[in-house]
This record gives sequence, C-alpha cells and structure tokens, in this order.
Amino acid sequence: MTLEQRNRLRRSFAIILVLTVGLTMLFRLRLAPMAERLMATQVDNQASDAINAAIDEQIAAGEIDYSRMITVEKDAQGNVTALRTNIAEINRLKTSVLQRVDARLQNLSMEELGVPIGSIVLPELLSGRGPKIPVRVLAVRTSDAVFRSSFTGAGINQTKHSITIDVHVVITILTWTGTQEISVDSAVVAAETVIVGNVPTTYFGMEELP
Repeated sequence: MTLEQRNRLRRSFAIILVLTVGLTMLFRLRLAPMAERLMATQVDNQASDAINAAIDEQIAAGEIDYSRMITVEKDAQGNVTALRTNIAEINRLKTSVLQRVDARLQNLSMEELGVPIGSIVLPELLSGRGPKIPVRVLAVRTSDAVFRSSFTGAGINQTKHSITIDVHVVITILTWTGTQEISVDSAVVAAETVIVGNVPTTYFGMEELP
C-alpha cells in the first residue's frame, strides 16, 4: 500500500468516525427523546389492555359479581333502604385481580412491544413502518387495586350504582439511554346495578372499599 493510499484510508476512516459521532449525538439529542415517548406510550397501551383483559376474564368466569360484593337492603314496600359492602369479598377479589394482572403483564412479549423505526426517523411520512425496535421490559410492579363506588342517573327514578377497579402499575423498561419507569393507571367497571326509586342514604362499608 502506497503512502497516498494510506492517507486516503486515514481520511476515509476519519470521515466515517466524524459522521458516526455526529449521528450518535443527533440521535441522543433529537431522536432518543422521541423514541422514549413512543416506547412509553406503547407500554402504557399494552399494559392497559392487559389489565382490562385480566378483569374481563374474571367477569366472564363469574368471579366478580355485584350481589356478592354488595347486599341491597329493602323495606317492607320493596324500597331500597341501605347498601352493605362485603369487605371480605372485596379483599378476596383484590388479591385475585392483582394476581391475574401480574400474570398478564409478565407475558408482555418483545414481539408485541416494538417501535417502528419510521415513526422515529420520519413520522410524517413513515409512521408505523419499517423494522421494529424492540422494547425490553425489565420489571413490573403492581402497586395496588382500589375498588371505587359511584352513583349516576340512569333514567326517571333510576340510579346506576357502579363498582370500578382502579389498578396502578409501574413498569420499568430499557431504553437507548438507560432505564425508564412508566406509571400505568387503568379504571375498569367491574360490576353495576340499577336501583329503582330513591338512592339510599345509608352505605355500610362503601367508604371503606380497599
């Protein structure tokens, strides 16, 4: 190899090195934050779907039933006078819900979690296209499941009583610049009934839903 060829090779190597460094800096400053936002959005959506599916499974299997959670007390004329919460049943359901949610979230696969490269490089034209950059889930922590009671009007002299499960999950993922914790909150209506007549003014244990 002649001296001129070696110099040409060194110049080429230097140009490639400068371009690599420049592209890396551009990526870190411009593209990485966008990629992380897309990753977080996808993880949030997938986790919410998993939570909803886990609770829907329990509803379909008959594990979540309004009559087992709430006892409706009536007077001699059939008017609803009080609602009484079965705290033991609520606690049982809470444990069961968290177990199912954890199992669902642990199954989030790398094939399902991936950001198309086109959505990062040129989202205006290539959104959703190109090979996917996998999102690696490092840890899943289900913080809590809270049962919430609410009343809404359902027509003339009718009130709908709903029991909603609020699930809070924290998921740690590996991004191009490190790790990121994503908080996911999902609310699913687990059971409801329509009360005909006046809404009872007495709720036993309703304010104590775990």
